[in-house]
Amino acid sequence: MNSRPVSDPLTTVREVLMRRRTEKILGDVDAPVQTPDSQRTQFDAVVRKCVLDAGWAPFHFVRGIDDLAEPWRAHILWQDQAQALGKVLKHQHGDATKVPPLLCGCGAVVLVTWLPECDPLALQNGDCASIQKSAARDEEHLAATGAMVQNLLLLLTAAGMGTYWSSGGNLGKPVVFDLLGIPASERLIAAVFVDYADTQGEVTKKPGAHRDKRGSDWIREVSLQGD
Repeated sequence: MNSRPVSDPLTTVREVLMRRRTEKILGDVDAPVQTPDSQRTQFDAVVRKCVLDAGWAPFHFVRGIDDLAEPWRAHILWQDQAQALGKVLKHQHGDATKVPPLLCGCGAVVLVTWLPECDPLALQNGDCASIQKSAARDEEHLAATGAMVQNLLLLLTAAGMGTYWSSGGNLGKPVVFDLLGIPASERLIAAVFVDYADTQGEVTKKPGAHRDKRGSDWIREVSLQGD
């Protein structure tokens, strides 16, 4: 019996980290890409599982909205719904940004939101103690949601899918939240566009601009001062 080599988990994780890259896939809003139904069903299932597993990110405080502990939410648009939204934004709302082409070039898009605690009434009344407490917790919620997004990017990369983490642009505006039924109390942190293999249709691929600008000078080794 031939034994398969056991991979080093650290090497595997490091390889996925290095392989993850930003790639924008821009499609034609009026002739969007199409993924064969059989493949799309398979890819959709992979994305759904990656979103679920990404939820193992750490969070500090239980958010407690709708009896859910997590401070984040994930709203998935599959290919047909992403394309429908792209057409609505371009033709009905005059969106001339890259958002409609991105929606019409992807296999799916995951809108990741977070749930802030900052109380508008406390802001109005100038309740400094309440504002400071909620602001500190919001920093924790936002950081946790960022970790969840990174988990999702790495899982999708490991699954062989391309990704682009966008801040969302017009996707974070109230009109889009209304169209998709996303509560106004949520805030968009990421629109993760997922590239499916073997899509049919014309697309433009644009790599991220910062991959070759990375270094290590941001690392500091510190010690107690004044000794």
